Amino acid sequence: MTSTFFDEVGGRPVVELVHTLLYDKLLSHPWLKGFFVGQERWHLEIQQTEFMADMFGRTPLIYAGRAPMRAHQHLFITEEVFMIRHNLLSDALTEAKILEDHKKIWLRYDMGMKAAIVKKTVDDCEGRYKTEQVLVVPKP
Repeated sequence: MTSTFFDEVGGRPVVELVHTLLYDKLLSHPWLKGFFVGQERWHLEIQQTEFMADMFGRTPLIYAGRAPMRAHQHLFITEEVFMIRHNLLSDALTEAKILEDHKKIWLRYDMGMKAAIVKKTVDDCEGRYKTEQVLVVPKP
């Protein structure tokens, strides 16, 4: 049986640890925490873990949520916001003692989602359903 990146990084326990550390950072960040108001942390972490586990080659595939573009279409995420989050992920990977080669691969996966998530203007955003408002979080 062929090893997947999911297996190489340590499977679900390691992916969960990284996301716990990441959400510690996101939810305490003076700007980025505003993107998660009203969201349940446990749900955010599970969604992120299931999505990335499948991306990393876990089988069987389990994630049944929205793709990144649809999950974030209501959020005005600029390149600056994306890169702050990306750097916090890098810090979480270091804190979780992820091997440097694995860290580079993980961060490459993360950068692969940039085009689907980053918007140039608020006009590029829309609610995921008819009554949902676009969320713009002003920089503190």
